[in-house]
Amino acid sequence: MRLFVLVAAAGLASLAFTLPRPLLWAQDAEKPAIAPTPRTINLTQEQRFIIRENVKDLKLTKAQASATETIGDRVPDDIELHPMPPEIGSKVPQAKSHSFFVKEGDNAIVLVSPSDRRVADVIH
Repeated sequence: MRLFVLVAAAGLASLAFTLPRPLLWAQDAEKPAIAPTPRTINLTQEQRFIIRENVKDLKLTKAQASATETIGDRVPDDIELHPMPPEIGSKVPQAKSHSFFVKEGDNAIVLVSPSDRRVADVIH
């Protein structure tokens, strides 16, 4: 019996060193989990492609590469928003009410809700 207890204790001790940390320690109570802000517009990959293809040839002023692209963030007033072109609005109806800007560098297209200037989605 004593041998069984020693073997079991040794097995548990070795298991403690092989388990990933989250299983051993509880989440830090001072850092609450924050869910990401959901997109306010849902686009298929095909719709994203349509928007990207139609925007890439437009001669637009671009926002700085450091401009926000986090969904739910408010876009600063100094970033110029462009209306969605009619050809995109006819092919992607849920996007026609949105504005957008294009970032320098990676040319990300940032869709913005015009009512509150919040980022709705980002197309890379």
